[in-house]
Amino acid sequence: MDSQHKALSNLHFYREQIEHNLAEIEAIIQVNFSEEYAVASQHWIVQIKTALKDNLKYLPRGEYSMDYTIHRIEDKVFGQYDKGVSKYI
Repeated sequence: MDSQHKALSNLHFYREQIEHNLAEIEAIIQVNFSEEYAVASQHWIVQIKTALKDNLKYLPRGEYSMDYTIHRIEDKVFGQYDKGVSKYI
């Protein structure tokens, strides 16, 4: 696996880790600090969720999410095989 494929794999892995950590943080706030949960879940938690993936369920962000960045990287990394001679090999 070349360095770009490895880096792309790392991006996916770390995004999953962020989602997991955010779920843990959300659960801690909900259980232990329920009076703060409503504000946190309506504002910064949804901002993070929306920034990580194109999930418009929470907040519209336009197209600039982590998903957008990853898709552009995937187009470049995987698209290199769809051009020129390598497309037909």
